[in-house]
Amino acid sequence: MTPAEFAASRWEDVALKARGSEVAFAMWAGDEDRNRFFRSSVSRKLKDDAGISLRIVPLGDTAEAVNKLLNEKGAGKSAGGSIDILWINGENFRTAKQAGILWGPFEDRLPNSGLYDEESGKRDFGTAVDGLEAPWERAQFVMAYDRARFTDPPDSIEALRAWITAHPGRFTYIAPPDYTGSVFVRHILVHLGKRDPGFWNGFHEELYRRAAGAAIAWLAGVKPFLWRRGETYPATPRELDHLFANREIDFSMNYRPAFASLRILKGEFPATARTFVFKDGAIGNYSYLAIPFNASNVAGALVTVNALMSFEHALEACGTLGNTFPHRLDLLSPEQRALVEAAPNGAATLRVSDLASHFLPEPDAEYLNRLEKDWTEKVLRR
Repeated sequence: MTPAEFAASRWEDVALKARGSEVAFAMWAGDEDRNRFFRSSVSRKLKDDAGISLRIVPLGDTAEAVNKLLNEKGAGKSAGGSIDILWINGENFRTAKQAGILWGPFEDRLPNSGLYDEESGKRDFGTAVDGLEAPWERAQFVMAYDRARFTDPPDSIEALRAWITAHPGRFTYIAPPDYTGSVFVRHILVHLGKRDPGFWNGFHEELYRRAAGAAIAWLAGVKPFLWRRGETYPATPRELDHLFANREIDFSMNYRPAFASLRILKGEFPATARTFVFKDGAIGNYSYLAIPFNASNVAGALVTVNALMSFEHALEACGTLGNTFPHRLDLLSPEQRALVEAAPNGAATLRVSDLASHFLPEPDAEYLNRLEKDWTEKVLRR
């Protein structure tokens, strides 16, 4: 099926064509809760509702799949690919779009696309989406602390620096390019760059040099005061959570605002754990679902993407994984809004309205690429 054929098709016919097929979904597999959720509840409902068998293709990093598709395109493999859907965003989407390895456009023809804010489908880390991926999950950075240890967490970059230097060894962050560690250092860049509008309007060399100079100085300056004097960094969010739970450090951090509440329920975090955001804004983003240029099962991919964008899936994912609810509330029915508002929030989770009022979009992806390289050269290796 070509994009033009899809545009001319009735959705009912696409769904009928997809029934009885298998869809290969390439997704980051670094979260066991998510893996279990998709292999059980999500797979079962997709089979019952759409007659589709979901096969998870586990990824350590989305770049693995992008590189595979680049190689297949270079080898002329234009059909029969091993991936039907790819969970993607940011610099990986930019690379894939520029290389022409995505199928589409398709997003505006999906029935559930109307549940999302129109802005979510326009730009991804500064790159125009152009219908080549569909918005899916929403994330926003939060930090966790234990109010039994202290009650007034440092909610600005300046206050955090003062706290770190006053409490040697009690703070660390995850090493970029892990996505959580990367977004932490981007906060330093954006806030010390005075949240210049240029961060969200392409890449500007002069702005980067000015903001990165201040950010690298900040990060290098606190390094001797970090856990293990900054000689090593946790590699994953789980490692950071473990250090926090064991009281080796006093903060954890995550892209999922409800992560601390989930850890409390599992007995991993103390009941007194809470979360906060920087008062000048907390970076958040949408992740997306894309279809590779050589997908073997386009019809099945389209139906699966639409199902994963549904209200039912979004509500369940919030309760199971602690995701931020991704749909615009004013686009929902009164009954749906009531279900969202009645959903358990968790003792450590900030209100949706508080998160929304502090939401900062992701800066252009080139800022991420440059800052990760500079962090490695000028902070990690020094």
